[in-house]
Amino acid sequence: MNRDELYRLWKAEKSDRALQRLPPSFYSEVSRLLSDSKAALAATGQDQTQKAISEKEFKILRRLSAEIAETRMKKIVDAALSRQDVPIGMLAREEAEFAKLISTHIAEHCRLIDEVAQGGAGLVEPPTKPAQVRLQVVRFLSDFPAIIGVDLKTYGPFKAEDVATLPAENASALISQGVVKQVQYSEGLVSAL
Repeated sequence: MNRDELYRLWKAEKSDRALQRLPPSFYSEVSRLLSDSKAALAATGQDQTQKAISEKEFKILRRLSAEIAETRMKKIVDAALSRQDVPIGMLAREEAEFAKLISTHIAEHCRLIDEVAQGGAGLVEPPTKPAQVRLQVVRFLSDFPAIIGVDLKTYGPFKAEDVATLPAENASALISQGVVKQVQYSEGLVSAL
C-alpha cells in the first residue's frame, strides 16, 4: 500500500454509495504506511522544509485512512439497517467481524419490532438488575466442602476456624446445622455467638 493507492481507495469509497472491495489486509497495510510516514517525519532532522512536508503528508494519510474506515462503517450499518446482506467478500478482515455482529444485532431488534407490531407475541421483559444478596460473617466449627451460594457463586472449601462471608440464607442454614457460628462485630471487638 502506498499513498496513491490509499488516495484512490478513498476517492472510490467517497464517490460510490456501494462498499468498495478492499484487500483483507487493508488495515494492517494502512497501519504500516502510517508507521513508515511517521518514521520519515522523525528522520527529517533539522530540515524544516522537509519536516513540514513530511508532517503534512502524515496528517493527510491519517485523515484519508480515518475517512475510509468511517465511511465504510456507515455503509455497513446502513446496509444492516435496511436489512440487506453485507457482502463479506468486499470487507477487510477487521470489518468482517463487525459486519456480522451488527447485522445479527439489528436483525434481532427488527424481529422484536415486528413482534411488537403484530401485537407483542413473544415479547420478553428486559432483564432486571439482580437483587442484592445480604451477606453474613460466620466462623466454621469444622472442615466443610465448597458450597454454591444462593447468588450462584462458589464458596469454600473451608477448614475449622475459617472465617467467611456468605449469603445470609446459606449462613442461616449452616448455623441451624451446627456447622458455623455467626460472628458479631461490636465496637471493634469480634465475637462468635
